[in-house]
Amino acid sequence: MLKAGMYMNKWLLKILFALMMTFCISAYALESDSKQPITIESDSGFYDDKKGLSTYAGKVIIIQGTMRLDADKVVVYLENREIKKMVATGAPVKFQQTPEAGKEDVHGNSLIAEYYPETAVLVMIQKAVVWQGGNSTASERIEYDRVSEVVKAGQEGSSSKRVHVILQPKSESKK
Repeated sequence: MLKAGMYMNKWLLKILFALMMTFCISAYALESDSKQPITIESDSGFYDDKKGLSTYAGKVIIIQGTMRLDADKVVVYLENREIKKMVATGAPVKFQQTPEAGKEDVHGNSLIAEYYPETAVLVMIQKAVVWQGGNSTASERIEYDRVSEVVKAGQEGSSSKRVHVILQPKSESKK
């Protein structure tokens, strides 16, 4: 009986270790999104090496780690063949990212989106909305820092371009 119990404990430890490794790898993958390669798919593409400019049009999909951006057109600005800025336009541009394991995805829509891979900052412009679960922020300009998960909306001194926020109360089941 003692041998069966020891065998069971070793078996449970192996399963627990495997699960822990799986969750550690998942968390690491999400934290390292900004270090992942950027892939671009589109119906057409154009690259001008001298100008450091490439343009993609038609159902453009950009993926970097867990981040996905869908647009009608994307212009990529390069310096020494390194991406400095991407400007996406669409009706609307759609954004989605898993911030970390166990958290709900962050979503966003806007007419224009500027993405700066070096700092992992996404700037959504014109009719911008960012939401996670039932919480949302809407403004004409929203900056989303993908690494620190910080949202900055609106512009100081601009009362005509107000920020609209909806925050849901904590549900009773999570207390």
